[in-house]
Amino acid sequence: MRTFSFLLFAVSAFAASCYSDGGCNNCENRDSLYAARSAWCGSDKWSYSNSGGWGNAQVSVNGHFDSPDACWNGFADIIDQCAGHKNGGTYNWNYNGNSANLDVNFCSCR
Repeated sequence: MRTFSFLLFAVSAFAASCYSDGGCNNCENRDSLYAARSAWCGSDKWSYSNSGGWGNAQVSVNGHFDSPDACWNGFADIIDQCAGHKNGGTYNWNYNGNSANLDVNFCSCR
């Protein structure tokens, strides 16, 4: 059972894919990105396809998550894995027939 739990953690820990480019100077910092996550996933924006800006950042969802928690987790994975060294990232989520592609561009120079 412990091996199985570890495997689930390992898979979820690498769910985000960072952009290949990095080094833009017009990017939101981690605090701002976490505020964007709170505003985005704390509203109903996780539940339908849409896009919008947050300072220099751009956020878009194609499809929809089945809960705010799924949005929170995906957004956090992108920030934790990509912020500070890449200009953004994506997170693909599929569960029980629902799917969402979350794309968070941290910078205005892409």
